[in-house]
Amino acid sequence: MAKTSQKLALPGNALAHDTGASAGALGLLAAAAVFALAIVFFVAESYFLAMLLVSIALLTYVAGGELGTLVQSSLVVFFSGRHVVPNAGHLRDTVAELRKVLYMKRDDQGYIKVGPIEAGAKIKLPDNPLVRELHAVLRNKKGTEYAEYVAHQYYVDCRERYDHFHAHLDFVANVMPLFGLIGTVIGLIGMFDRLGSNTSVENLAPELAISLQCTLFGAILASAYLSAASRFDQRIKALEYDYEILVHSLEVLVKNTADIEVQA
Repeated sequence: MAKTSQKLALPGNALAHDTGASAGALGLLAAAAVFALAIVFFVAESYFLAMLLVSIALLTYVAGGELGTLVQSSLVVFFSGRHVVPNAGHLRDTVAELRKVLYMKRDDQGYIKVGPIEAGAKIKLPDNPLVRELHAVLRNKKGTEYAEYVAHQYYVDCRERYDHFHAHLDFVANVMPLFGLIGTVIGLIGMFDRLGSNTSVENLAPELAISLQCTLFGAILASAYLSAASRFDQRIKALEYDYEILVHSLEVLVKNTADIEVQA
């Protein structure tokens, strides 16, 4: 039988951080180019496009070569219930089945009548890489610590990516109101320059429009980026809950010398 080689999943493999100096310089140059284009639209009085390009320039600056992965991950997290890393999906599926298996049965009065499992019980779990690895760990009696280490591999990659991308989006969300304030100050300066004995509302209207629109668009874009960042934060919490449940479940399985059966 032909053997297929599989790459070992280690912490950080799911997110290839491009931290080289050349990648950082490339991201900075791309951000500068987008920012220059934003200035052109600002001068042309397309304030929304200008502010949008400013936000993209900031995102390009902090994300660098990960920008495409960040956009793809944000769309997956925002519009679906899937995890962006397959290992995290395996962890969630395994935990969902373990919660059913280890649930304590109760009688009509609410008292526990059956424990979660008996000693040496066989536990059927869905077929995925995590279950197969846990099956090998329990069969070889490696203990709780090693079982938790194996489970941690399926948690840390996705948690790292969620934390990383949440920080990028949160940075842009916090900075955009400041650029809106800059536009507001520019508009106010223009208004004061036009003040005089013959000043009319028509003369001050363009500068007032700059002030109000930049403030508005900065707040709108900040809210959009903050909403996207919050979805990553929600996934982080859900992933943490699943991992904690899995760790406690492994303690029960090891303590009762249970054997995992992989469902076909």
